[in-house]
Amino acid sequence: MNQNKSKSSYQLINYESNIKIKLASLWTTLMFLYIYADYFELKTPGTIENMISLKTPVGETTPELLIIFSIILIIPSMMIFLSIFLKPLMNKWLNIIFGFIYAAISILIIISGIGNKWQGFFVLYNIVEVFIFSTIIWQAWKWPKTKEI
Repeated sequence: MNQNKSKSSYQLINYESNIKIKLASLWTTLMFLYIYADYFELKTPGTIENMISLKTPVGETTPELLIIFSIILIIPSMMIFLSIFLKPLMNKWLNIIFGFIYAAISILIIISGIGNKWQGFFVLYNIVEVFIFSTIIWQAWKWPKTKEI
């Protein structure tokens, strides 16, 4: 056996991932971030008491407010599915539009949480979310095109 031969003489194959899979994976990552951030938020002072007394950061809990909150969370959940099944043009623009909208929401959360030591973890989660949204927007913007004949 040749002693000079490097152990890394084999190169790993880097398969090109389908853009739809990339986008669905990014939206899935966001949903995990939402779940964990909300879970940890339950451990901050006053959160459980506010839930019991039906208080939210934007006012009293109402059936209409719950519908709004539901829609806000249904959209990224659906983007996992839609990123796989929609046709490219609609897919590209929905990812860009919702990426910008949700990045703006995350930025507002970052701004409102700065300076509150109990919201530091939430700010961190939202910084990561902004990075993921930026990646979604970038990947959708660079959607591969067919070569012209």
